[in-house]
Amino acid sequence: MLLLYNFLSAISLLIYLPWLLLKKGSADKARFLSERLGLSAYSKTDIWVHAVSVGETVACLPFLKALKREFPEKKILLSTTTYTGQQVAREKFPEADRIMYMQWDTGLCVSRVVNSLRPEVFITIETELWPVLFHGLKKSGSHILLLNGRLSPKSFKGYNLSRFFMKEVLSYADFLYMQTKGDAERIIALGAQEEKVGIMGNFKFDIAFDKKPPLAWVGRISGRMFLAGSTHRGEDEIILDTYKTIKGVRGQGSEGKEFYNLKLIIAPRHPERFSEVEEIIKERGMNYIRRSEIKNATEADVILLDTIGELSELFSSASITFIGGSLLPYGGHNILEPAYWGNPILFGPHMENFPIAGEFLNRSAAIEVKNAKEIAAAVAELIQRPEKAKLMGENARAILDENKGAVQKALKLVRGYLGAA
Repeated sequence: MLLLYNFLSAISLLIYLPWLLLKKGSADKARFLSERLGLSAYSKTDIWVHAVSVGETVACLPFLKALKREFPEKKILLSTTTYTGQQVAREKFPEADRIMYMQWDTGLCVSRVVNSLRPEVFITIETELWPVLFHGLKKSGSHILLLNGRLSPKSFKGYNLSRFFMKEVLSYADFLYMQTKGDAERIIALGAQEEKVGIMGNFKFDIAFDKKPPLAWVGRISGRMFLAGSTHRGEDEIILDTYKTIKGVRGQGSEGKEFYNLKLIIAPRHPERFSEVEEIIKERGMNYIRRSEIKNATEADVILLDTIGELSELFSSASITFIGGSLLPYGGHNILEPAYWGNPILFGPHMENFPIAGEFLNRSAAIEVKNAKEIAAAVAELIQRPEKAKLMGENARAILDENKGAVQKALKLVRGYLGAA
């Protein structure tokens, strides 16, 4: 099965290669190509951590920072697959000895990289499984750990179609540390050995931010901020229409000032959609500005966040936060960063990627909304009842504080493998 996978992966690379070569893009295109193809220069490392994109990189930052403090003498390499993941990694984890793109998972690209890096420990974040890489690492004597593991019921069904092969891939791992009991049960049902599976909680609960002055451009915006973070296609229209309703209907009369001064910051999940969302805003004739164009004070009603890496800092300034990817079946996004800052949180019915969302609802730390009408009603209530907004934020922060500890569990596990390779 591994030979077949390796062959199919090599074929897919050959099909994908012309697109890679012709792709227009960033200044580091040459580095992207050489590292994805495994042609770059590599030297021995001690710990190799892989986080596929922005979400995984941000999630494991508390662990990465603690790992470097715990083992300052160890060389730590961090890899990502996406360009945006690279940007966040370089900005947020400058302590890394190297940050690189993950090579394509075929023997053509993997062998040279593994033989050069020869890490004592390879750590993959969440459920990034790389059959050829895992096989090569085990042959070279590396230990393989999966941390912050997550396997949703939907993903389990997909993986289960090739259960025989997945059992082989999972056998390469020395230990699989899953977020929840459900994740652990599903990975065992997929073929992982029960004695190699544990429950660690979630790195995201261990986030910690210093209270900084607001981003400079935020100070140029007057009024409260309604932050819609990580929106997906089909959600932007709903959020924008919600905002028009709040401004147009609620923002009238003697009590309308508190709504009239409300600003909307909309942050599309994927950078390639910035222009698409801008067109949606234009179609509605709304007064807006791109974040990248803010130079001085602005009275724009809508700010389109067209930058990378600023969303996390915005949670500390938001009055109300909506979690994108949840109105439509995308699985939802991180609710823990706004919880850290005590934001009142709104999200839709599709939070499958974050089972903890149920606890937020049960403890009055968030409100579930299904459409524009319900979002508008929830925002209006939270503005008119600041005591409810404050209590929701306090409840959210309490859930976060009660679930800390995943980083220390992971460090203890890694400590047991370092020096034993």
